[in-house]
Amino acid sequence: MMEGEVVICKAQFHYIMFWLPALLVILAVVFPFIPIGEGTLTTRLIFSGILLVLAFLWYVVINNGKKFTLTNKRIILKTGIVQRNSKELMLRKCESINVRQSIMGRILGYGDVIVSTGEDKDVFKYIKSPMAFSTKINEQIDKISTAADNNPAVV
Repeated sequence: MMEGEVVICKAQFHYIMFWLPALLVILAVVFPFIPIGEGTLTTRLIFSGILLVLAFLWYVVINNGKKFTLTNKRIILKTGIVQRNSKELMLRKCESINVRQSIMGRILGYGDVIVSTGEDKDVFKYIKSPMAFSTKINEQIDKISTAADNNPAVV
């Protein structure tokens, strides 16, 4: 963290991004009890175990240690579990904030927040309450621009 920097909020992911791993877990639990063919219980349990492993791996790939943090000076994007990638967007350089929501996203309350800094666009996918998150970003940008207008020497 930089000097004088304060965490405003951390973006929360919506649970909908985990629908496929959840479906695999449900299938893994139910599969041993479905009367299909002449397979033995051992074969069904092995297949259920494979489904559970796939669900876990899918969850790890989707989540990938993602953390999105909004501070009073920048937006920090961190991804990766073993190998860590970090990207920092200075709020004073942000040009536009866009929110993209599908019909299902509007109903369930999730969407993508797209932050543009001229040469770069960063997409925050499956954000819970994306309008509230974009509003907080815009509030911080407004505070920075107001402070810069009041004191041009401090930018």
